[in-house]
Amino acid sequence: MAITNGYTSLDILKSRLGIAVTDTDDDTTLEAVITAVSRWIDRYCGRRFYTTTSDEARYYTAVQSDCLLTDDIVSVTSIATDEDGDQVYETNWAATDYELEPPNAALDGEPYTTIRVSPNGNYSFPTGVLRGVKVVGKFGYAASAPAPVQEACIIQCSRIYRRKDAPFGVTGDPEFGQTAVIMRLDWDVKYLLETYRRLEVG
Repeated sequence: MAITNGYTSLDILKSRLGIAVTDTDDDTTLEAVITAVSRWIDRYCGRRFYTTTSDEARYYTAVQSDCLLTDDIVSVTSIATDEDGDQVYETNWAATDYELEPPNAALDGEPYTTIRVSPNGNYSFPTGVLRGVKVVGKFGYAASAPAPVQEACIIQCSRIYRRKDAPFGVTGDPEFGQTAVIMRLDWDVKYLLETYRRLEVG
């Protein structure tokens, strides 16, 4: 199987595991592990670290008329609002009607997480209207995962792959003590990901 939006590559993981690139015996297993761990990281952090090639449409319920909290955004193509709750988005905003925040997010390699009405904007967000705001654009943390996320993926993938050599989920030398291998995120992985964790957006 191919890797879907993985946070490391097959060749990088094989190199870390000491597997020759020309050795393809376990490629299918490794690709499955990379995809599974990448989605595990998404769930743990409450966000995803990739974006799609095509625009997506997402819908939000505004609780403030001048500010809207969103999922991670790489770029916005359009914003439209539904003032009467019929889920027809009649009001199309111009790029001058809103601002993306934090203002320096792109320069810092981070996503936008807030849309604010421009001081000279013509519109406001319809508060209390269920899914009253439609945002079309590229969503996700960035076009590619940050280095700590990539390293976390490699560590966790390596740990899971090596479980096949751990009978009954235990690895180590009995003379020096055994180490249990269980299905949870490695502590180093949690440390690498901690600053990227985010609560869900309503």
